[in-house]
Amino acid sequence: MRPRHRRLRSSPRAQRGQVITEYVIVAGILAVMLFATFPGADRSVVDLLIKAFRDAWSTYSYTLSYPL
Repeated sequence: MRPRHRRLRSSPRAQRGQVITEYVIVAGILAVMLFATFPGADRSVVDLLIKAFRDAWSTYSYTLSYPL
């Protein structure tokens, strides 16, 4: 017969703490990637996205201003 190995079980509370830690690390990395400016660029990713939305809205509203 095979010897039975005892499995070490961690408490749900300890697992929950680990998940929160992982979440905070991933959220922090994403925030830095979105809001930091990179060398050679004068804007962050969020700034570029906002500019793209403004340009698209400007073009759209200009197109709507033409009379039919």
